[in-house]
Amino acid sequence: MTSLRTRLGLGLVSSLAVMIGLLWLTVGISVRILMEEQLASRLAHDAESLLGGMNIDDSGHASLDARRIQGIYQQPFSGHYFQVDVEGEVLRSRSLWDKVLPTPRVELGETRMDFITGPQEQELLLWTRGFRKHDRFVQIAVAEELGAMLAGMRDFRLRLAAWSLALLCMLLLIQRYIVIRSLRSVSAAADDVVRLEQGDISALDERVPDEVRPLVTAINKLLQRQRQRLLRSREALGNLAHGIKTPLTVLQQLASEKIPADDEEALAQLQRYSRQINEQLDKSLRSARLAGDSLGANHFDLRTDLPPLVDTLNRLHRGKSIEFRQHTGQAGTLPMEQQDGMELLGNLLDNAWKWARSTVQLTIERGPACRILVEDDGPGIDAAGLQLLAQRGMRQDENIPGHGIGLSIVKSMVEELGGTLQFQASQSLGGLQVCITLGST
Repeated sequence: MTSLRTRLGLGLVSSLAVMIGLLWLTVGISVRILMEEQLASRLAHDAESLLGGMNIDDSGHASLDARRIQGIYQQPFSGHYFQVDVEGEVLRSRSLWDKVLPTPRVELGETRMDFITGPQEQELLLWTRGFRKHDRFVQIAVAEELGAMLAGMRDFRLRLAAWSLALLCMLLLIQRYIVIRSLRSVSAAADDVVRLEQGDISALDERVPDEVRPLVTAINKLLQRQRQRLLRSREALGNLAHGIKTPLTVLQQLASEKIPADDEEALAQLQRYSRQINEQLDKSLRSARLAGDSLGANHFDLRTDLPPLVDTLNRLHRGKSIEFRQHTGQAGTLPMEQQDGMELLGNLLDNAWKWARSTVQLTIERGPACRILVEDDGPGIDAAGLQLLAQRGMRQDENIPGHGIGLSIVKSMVEELGGTLQFQASQSLGGLQVCITLGST
């Protein structure tokens, strides 16, 4: 693909060439029409002079007063001619010599303009009109050669073309300067990308032209999303490290001691702490599977993305038979990216699947805001536990047994999305109800 500078230059050259071509054609036609109108006006004036100098005697014989005839009409083939027809009697200028003008027939008061070929192959503009004088019909035709006018038109068009080309070159230089200056902001954005890669800045400068700002804004939004996901990944790794640190420490101590084969208490400790490490690893693996591998920026689609998520949960909890109820109404998507939706709903539903006896229910309501309800029919949490869940920044695995890392990730994501999170007892199923409210996009 060619550069923006080249594409803009080619577009401007094409548009200017078309515009100047149309201007050249329009001006040329307009000037020719104007000159023809001026020439016709002069011919009409000569015809009026001829009519005024015409005499018709009692016998009907017509004659012209020589004093009313201009000298140019007396010179042979001068390019200025007239021909008067008085009901069959024809009077011609001496400039015609023995030639006859091919004049059309006109009615009284009718005027015609024609281009004809006259003596010596001259191109003529012929002006013809019908008059009445002394009750006789008089047709006067006056012609003038167009050679001088056409030569002047050719010279004018050549000069106009030369000036147009000079103007085109000047406009191209101006356009090149404007384009280079306008694209400096794009070059600056490219430089910011390099600085961003080097770690000198954390976001691109959005003080760019309106045409580029949506791209820069989208890149900054993508960077923010990736930064948030990286923080969640680090938090998950921190939670995993925190969960297995104590068991590993105890296992190392036990490994350094000489444990008798009949020490049942020590063996029980080994088994217990090994089981804890496996459980923590299983939780992390489960979260990774629920998050999926999508990297797209499409919104979470309830029709295509939710069924695979539910199928994954059924496989993860294959030892339980859970009825999944879905009430989404007309809602088709969630106001979040696909990966965020998989992670958010995955952790919520995984927690509900873990504690539900037989039923998990998902309700989604779309309006000015998006409301997500996840309920289960499990044992639920008492009032004190609900207050602990609602605390900002608390570690779930240290307060409410079983409601651990997943809900902590959910709280973090809801805060990043600018939403609200509430925990309460489910009125319909009796277990825990998690309510999330997000602004619609």
